[in-house]
Amino acid sequence: MKRGAVLTGVALWLAAAMPVSAQDMPKPKFGPQAEPITRAASFVRTTPAPDFWALSPYYVPQTTGSACSVASVAMMLNALRGLPDSAAERLITQKQVIDRVGDDRWREAVADDGEGISFTDLEHYVRRSLEAYGLDAEVEVFRPQDSSPRTLATLRRILADNEQGDEDIILVAFDQGTLTGDDGGGHIAPLGAYDAVTRRVLVMDPDRSWYVPYWTSDEKLLEAMLKPDRADPEGSGLIRVRARRVSG
Repeated sequence: MKRGAVLTGVALWLAAAMPVSAQDMPKPKFGPQAEPITRAASFVRTTPAPDFWALSPYYVPQTTGSACSVASVAMMLNALRGLPDSAAERLITQKQVIDRVGDDRWREAVADDGEGISFTDLEHYVRRSLEAYGLDAEVEVFRPQDSSPRTLATLRRILADNEQGDEDIILVAFDQGTLTGDDGGGHIAPLGAYDAVTRRVLVMDPDRSWYVPYWTSDEKLLEAMLKPDRADPEGSGLIRVRARRVSG
């Protein structure tokens, strides 16, 4: 046997005998900033959690890698409208939202090869979608400019107030990787609950190929909203939609 082959064999034996490094370990599904609801369901079991129960029957996956906006809007519309009384009336689907709004730019942005939409676009399409379905609603926009204690206090006030009932739903635009620990990128999801005691928020992420709903801290959510993105170089924010009445 050649000397090189002996050395190669020794090297392989040594490599096999060495402990597996952290680098070689499989990457966990969630990073340290997110906890899946499968491991933390007590809040929605022991409190009213009105938004969670309003959204969960309509929790759907985005149909493409860039369709988080339309998936989130469809969930919001269904939650605010509620289950129709008539057997002839369909639930609101992502395709139906796109068709009713009838905006080719949004359709292209959420297609298979689409680039997604910005936070400013999201506000526009939320308003267009509400109009398309005859939902009279107040739309509140919160776009944080910094991570100061005052801004965090404002965010906490909005989240705590939203937790009081199911007549309002929050959609948040954020950097997904900041929360999940995976690759970053602009993303949109409804918020399902806020635990003011632990100061954690439940993200109903529509990226269902990879995730289930997960909890993250309100501080980390603020950081994720502030992170620059290709579509939102100045950061993103949240949109709170409060239904007033249904007009048909």
